[in-house]
Amino acid sequence: MLDVSLHNIASRFALFDVTVAFARSTHTAIVGPAGCGASTLLRIIAGELRLESGEVRIGARVVNELKRGRRPLLYTTSSIDAPGRWSVRHLLVAAARQRSIDREDRQQEVDLAVTKWRLGALLDRRIDTLSSTEGTWANLARIEILKPAILVADRILERVNLSACVDLADELYRTLRVLGTTVITAPSSVVELGATDRVVVLDAGRVVQEGIPSEVYGDPSSAAAAAATGDVSIVPVTIRGDVVESVIGSWPIVPAPFQGEGVALIRPDDFSVAAPGEESDLIFSVEEASFYGGAWHVRGVLSGAFLLRVTLPGNMSIHKGKLMALRYDPARFRLVRRKPETRNQKPEG
Repeated sequence: MLDVSLHNIASRFALFDVTVAFARSTHTAIVGPAGCGASTLLRIIAGELRLESGEVRIGARVVNELKRGRRPLLYTTSSIDAPGRWSVRHLLVAAARQRSIDREDRQQEVDLAVTKWRLGALLDRRIDTLSSTEGTWANLARIEILKPAILVADRILERVNLSACVDLADELYRTLRVLGTTVITAPSSVVELGATDRVVVLDAGRVVQEGIPSEVYGDPSSAAAAAATGDVSIVPVTIRGDVVESVIGSWPIVPAPFQGEGVALIRPDDFSVAAPGEESDLIFSVEEASFYGGAWHVRGVLSGAFLLRVTLPGNMSIHKGKLMALRYDPARFRLVRRKPETRNQKPEG
């Protein structure tokens, strides 16, 4: 299989001096806030967009001038890249015919994919009549049949709900790992990060952090990195001397990481419910709540309409407007200095 590397990639108003390598047979996720440049980067790797400067290499070869169809990769999104009038059967057979295998092996590949992705009842349906979930199944079956050396995928699971996304991501990416495919994705949700080897965080077209998902989650270098790897509350803070001041309270810190304005990056599980009679650190009101994974995932309102995300035990009674007394350990918070806005500005020099 092949590795991919980018060297000083720039694209007008979207990417600035991006240098990153994707090791062969690994899965890397490109993450970041809306408009970070992830989709643009994937399209440049795939040959969909031309770059202003820099190099895209596949293996040792510079492929800047190669069009999409001549690059040894498969680029896909959540939409199936085939005429809507085609049937699912036509789609899968066409994928198998792109492989250098005989007719009997092609049919076997199609039959296996049909069974695995539950497409038996859909084979004679037109692609443009499929539901979002059915279309995703057909697209994933096509990917497996093609067995790409490199897969460049932009939010291919965005059309399915969260619970289905977890199962589909696990099935697809385990299959590609067995095949040895080099996978580069812009995931549709953070639940897909559990299937990746590494994340690269983009913010305003620049790489701001990279590492294994658990490291970036546990020690984000910026608000963009924290938000891209999981739910986070971004709380404005001011540090004066050895005291941190914020809307959720004040606490001492020695040594202070910086002075002046910044943010505290706080994960939902950094809070706990105060026991009866125990002093609380803050009170908030439940605004929205959803239940999954055996726990309540709550958005609550503080004074000044500030929203806070909190994970609460699944055995609690939760409803809109309920007042909650919470405790927190500020030593778990990540403090980051607030940086000046640099979006869409080219570096000086």
